[in-house]
Amino acid sequence: MNAFTARKDESSAERTKQRNGSRSALVPVSGPTPASMADEPETPGEAQADLGEFTRRFNVRHFTPRNMAELSLELYVLGFIDWDEYAMLAFQSELHPDFDRTIGALTGEKADPDRPRDFVAWWEERFAFERTYNPNDRQLLDRTLRIVNLFREMDAPTQMVA
Repeated sequence: MNAFTARKDESSAERTKQRNGSRSALVPVSGPTPASMADEPETPGEAQADLGEFTRRFNVRHFTPRNMAELSLELYVLGFIDWDEYAMLAFQSELHPDFDRTIGALTGEKADPDRPRDFVAWWEERFAFERTYNPNDRQLLDRTLRIVNLFREMDAPTQMVA
């Protein structure tokens, strides 16, 4: 085993721990590093305010697939979603140049990646589908539900803490 393989194994084990651990929506998937601990807000309300500033820019009920691909990268980089959730959000089939000849030919729809959609409703429907047709795939159900909860939280009005 070389140094690269050892790091890869540690990284894989860490991701597995994160996936199997208990997480709620909008909680970074990795713990703080010693360098970032000094910059942490002193109260939980301050952390929520920072998140509120980030999510206030987005209306996930009126969002395009092109915007979703960009947002998913931001959510991943900031630690709000893990790699698998990022992959689920970032893949927007309508951005693929062959969409009209493949999926579009089957569905009868043309690609329109700049048309806004309600991603909260779309992910709620997807969760219902996965729960019905893939009830034994706990990881897929957990990831999908986490995305649904994340979008619901992003869609919720900002709450002021007194």
